[in-house]
Amino acid sequence: MPEIAPKRSKEWQILLLLVLAMGICFIDRGSLSIALTSLKHDLSLDERQLGLLSSAFFLSYTLMQLAVGKLLERFDAAKVFGLAFVVWSLATAATGLSRDLHLFGITLSSFTVLFTLRLLLGCGESVSFPATSALITRLFPEELRGTANSLIDVGTKIGPALGIMAGTAIVAASGWRMMFLVLGLGSMLWIPLWFVATRSIRVSRGGERAWSPTYLQVAAQRQFWGAAIGHIGSNYAWSMFVSWLPYYFEQRYHYSAKQLVVVSSLPFWCLSVACGVAGVVSDRLVRQGRNAVMVRKGTVCIGCIVAAISLIVVVASNRQAVSMGAMMIASFGLGLFTSNNWALTQSLSGPRAAAKWTSLQNLFANLSATLSAWLTGATLAATHGFGAAFSIASAFLLTGTVFYWFVINARGQVTWKHEPEATALPATQ
Repeated sequence: MPEIAPKRSKEWQILLLLVLAMGICFIDRGSLSIALTSLKHDLSLDERQLGLLSSAFFLSYTLMQLAVGKLLERFDAAKVFGLAFVVWSLATAATGLSRDLHLFGITLSSFTVLFTLRLLLGCGESVSFPATSALITRLFPEELRGTANSLIDVGTKIGPALGIMAGTAIVAASGWRMMFLVLGLGSMLWIPLWFVATRSIRVSRGGERAWSPTYLQVAAQRQFWGAAIGHIGSNYAWSMFVSWLPYYFEQRYHYSAKQLVVVSSLPFWCLSVACGVAGVVSDRLVRQGRNAVMVRKGTVCIGCIVAAISLIVVVASNRQAVSMGAMMIASFGLGLFTSNNWALTQSLSGPRAAAKWTSLQNLFANLSATLSAWLTGATLAATHGFGAAFSIASAFLLTGTVFYWFVINARGQVTWKHEPEATALPATQ
């Protein structure tokens, strides 16, 4: 990457650790999808309960967003991210130990225990994107943020790909409990690397209490609602992929465990390729003088349209080769969307508002993720197939595209009223 200058070596080291962390983040949140069939049989759960377990993560993840924005305004983003990582890793490991509990004369079913641990996982991971956004906007200029965000996004796609491959193999060899233990405890190796790498930087408002807009000021912006409602539409489909794709391949095509190791990970590899390519290309266009907002929202919209059309083909085709090919194209389209989604948000918000804007947008976007996880399970229980589920996802994608394109204008970063001119943005230390 020619853009990586020596003076930014510390920033790029931190970014690479963030990429690794976000990969682990998505391995942990997607690990349940690998175990759905095993949980269904071992714990006698139906698909509605599986949907509730999938939605539990998104419920707490969503509700925590406003608190996370305030937390990042007050404390160092790097330290908050590290502590949150500990919480979600322990929640993943504990999932492998879940069983019926008898406490103070009250019996908690294994389903209740699993549901509670998924809520805890969501609380920990709720910090991930707002903290990452706060770090990137302070460590990198606009012309490098597409690359930085796309690398983060590659991590969120390679994570599920590797997680599916490793998790499926572990489940086949040693069961779903061992999978959660290995993934949760193994990820703890990242923690000392993070605190060593970030010990010399400080990305927070701290005692200086530098000015930032309130949530109401963020919500008053037309640009915000274009990004938030657009994200609601696109995040529905992306969340369905994370929560249900391995189950889809297993139920529709009846692949063996060995086949699932490869096949279920293929869409996420397509996503990763699209993310990396789109991030680099979009940054090159910005450096050539193209409007950053138009470049980023154009990439997002093209990706959503490609994914929406491809999912319809998946539903309509009875030929496995055509359906699988369309699924890969849909994955590529989702990669184009995710590569520039947060870079677009950062272009609109600016450094001062990045954490709060990201938290608030993430709150709304993950309402659709919560709906996606639950509604997909309910739809499967009612229709016994994925046709209706994919059709709903396609409709959400097209709705999101309309808001991205027609509501967000090309003016760029929002001009925040009431911002004190004399207050300087704290630099990283």
